[in-house]
Amino acid sequence: MRGARSMIGPPAHTRWSEVGAEWLSERVTATDPSPDSATASFPDCVPVLTDGRVVLRAHADADVPRMVEQSVDPESVRWTTVPSPYTEKDALTWFEGIRAGWESTKGPFLWALTEGTDTPTYLGTIDVRPQAAGIGVIGFGLHPEARGRGLMAAALRLATRWWWDRGGVRMHWQANRGNFASWRVAHACGFTYHGVIPGHLAHRGEALESWNASVGRDDDVTRPATPWWEPVPLAGDGIRLRPWCESDVDAVEPGDSPSHFMPRGAEPTRDTFAHWLLRKREQAAFGDATHWCIVDAQTDRALGNVVLIDRGQEEGSAEAGYFLFPSARGRGVASQAMELLTAYAFRAQADGGRGLRRLTALSVGDNVASARVLERAGFTEWGREPQFCARADGTYDDARHWVRLP
Repeated sequence: MRGARSMIGPPAHTRWSEVGAEWLSERVTATDPSPDSATASFPDCVPVLTDGRVVLRAHADADVPRMVEQSVDPESVRWTTVPSPYTEKDALTWFEGIRAGWESTKGPFLWALTEGTDTPTYLGTIDVRPQAAGIGVIGFGLHPEARGRGLMAAALRLATRWWWDRGGVRMHWQANRGNFASWRVAHACGFTYHGVIPGHLAHRGEALESWNASVGRDDDVTRPATPWWEPVPLAGDGIRLRPWCESDVDAVEPGDSPSHFMPRGAEPTRDTFAHWLLRKREQAAFGDATHWCIVDAQTDRALGNVVLIDRGQEEGSAEAGYFLFPSARGRGVASQAMELLTAYAFRAQADGGRGLRRLTALSVGDNVASARVLERAGFTEWGREPQFCARADGTYDDARHWVRLP
């Protein structure tokens, strides 16, 4: 069916992911907006920001041991260019860079994150790096024990609003491609995803792809700008729908359908599975589509894929699609999966569904088996599109368009 980065200093500019930061080679030349107390010395020149739960304050000597703990954490090492091994000497050097940024009034401007005014324990760092014309770049990193509690999203809102109050017009975010933890923070704060830049971030001797997003002064930082529909588990008769995982590569089978039955790259091979899985997770995170792995209820072996595609659809509508590995065909798996998918799609959001008003689907004329699955799932064919896609022999097949209402 067609169906961020290191935690040493003191160079003047940092780029961070959700678990760390990286010092960039270029220097910040802009000075707008400047900190609150341009003539005060550190730490008095650092404004304290709070929303009643999260507090952003100046870094202190007592934070150094926990800075080290954060920087040797495996996730910090994975997603950032923090030196490895990382020592107290590295943290102290970085500390001096923080002090210099505030006292110079040129930045970068870094705060320590704590929870509550009576809890001074260091939980992470967030920074604003000024560019020209009111443009800022945000960076942040959390100590392992503070992750998953919404603290960094609150800190990001505080720092971004501080930037707006001083004349900032836009805040940019970037991270290594695949750093979903970092994107979850930016996503919660209304950042709009702009795309992947190849070979953009230097990471331990490699030029890696980066994710890029931003938020403007007039945007709402209290909620996401786009949805992130996770593939919630769904159970049926003999099958289940669940998120794909890395170990599912062992179940991948060579496809045997004619090439025009599916868009290029829609089905994974064992060689392409890792990148295919990343793309499926990206599509969910950026509001484009939600993919489920169809598995045998007893063995949990992957049998195929079912998807709701949101990108390019009207409000309240999505396109449904699926594929099965060859060994899973001929036993009703596709029909059961589509039954689970349509029930979830039309179920009210208050009851754990998507609350959609319409589903569409597309098959090609030669794919009679997919047409039968769609008919059994309650879809009605409403039209044909001639010469839609090329067959391997150079002739063309039609597209069949389908729709289902609740």
